[in-house]
Amino acid sequence: MEKFLLKIIYQGTNADYLDHLNRRIIYTNIIYLSLPVVYLTFVLIDIKGFLVPIQDLEWDQFIFFVEIVVCILGIYLNKLGQSLIGRLVFLLTWPLLLHVIPIWHQHTPSDYYFAFPTGIIFHAVLIQLMFSIRHERLFFWPLMAGNFLLLVYSIDLLLFFADAPSPVIIEMVTDGIYLLDGILYWLLFSLVTFSLVRAIDNLFDKVGKDQFTIEEQKEELAAMNEELLQSNESLQELNSKISGWNESLEDTVAKRTHEIEAQNEKLKGYAFYNAHKLRAPFCRIKGLVMLREIVDEADEKKHIEKLVEQSIRELEIVIDEIQQIVNEVPAKDQH
Repeated sequence: MEKFLLKIIYQGTNADYLDHLNRRIIYTNIIYLSLPVVYLTFVLIDIKGFLVPIQDLEWDQFIFFVEIVVCILGIYLNKLGQSLIGRLVFLLTWPLLLHVIPIWHQHTPSDYYFAFPTGIIFHAVLIQLMFSIRHERLFFWPLMAGNFLLLVYSIDLLLFFADAPSPVIIEMVTDGIYLLDGILYWLLFSLVTFSLVRAIDNLFDKVGKDQFTIEEQKEELAAMNEELLQSNESLQELNSKISGWNESLEDTVAKRTHEIEAQNEKLKGYAFYNAHKLRAPFCRIKGLVMLREIVDEADEKKHIEKLVEQSIRELEIVIDEIQQIVNEVPAKDQH
């Protein structure tokens, strides 16, 4: 049952429930649902009066059913997207069917001196619920003006169709307080309804703006997320490049280290020759030269010269070996 009622209440609306027209359609559908319930309640209360032959029924007994048909028609027009026509038909026929025609047909029954002004006040409330003062001013203000004029001239209308009102009724309605009370109550209910509807409209407008802001922020966050994804991809590419650079650097460092180790090996070999093989013939030559200066005999000097030549040849051999060591390229460096 609840789903069925909600389906009727949202009949003719779209997904944007924050839209002012959608709100008016929802209010209108609630009115279309509520009034038939009230009319049917009146019928049930006076059911005996309706259980008579159709020719014996009074005009005002048909009005309830006619107005129910108008409400059903309004829901159907909302479904067709013709809400404006439905609302105008309802608001124009409602005072006519429920007040003006019964007053004319029954020559102003006594209860209408109270019911008619009350109905006009309620009619003003319905206008404010069904039409937006900000977005439908072309219809709102003429309807409200017509409603107020109907209230102002309600006494004249009641007395015009009255056959022979009692002096008490004439005295009551012709007193200025009677009309003033009606106008004051009209102002009271109109202002209260206006304030409530305006507050609801402002609340929905604020919700709409907040929703729009949220949507903008969502789009900004989506854009930022896209930028972050692109930055992440760039960082991954950069990390890949850095990894490649690191691998290349490790290879270069390993190669340089190997070269330095090879150079160290050369230096060690050079140091070994310098400390042992090179120094020995050099010291012998130096000693033989000094010894040659000391001796006087020719044979001894020749012998010393032979020894010097022999040490020189040995020194040359050692120097050639050192040169070979310096120029030698290790096997690992040839790859």
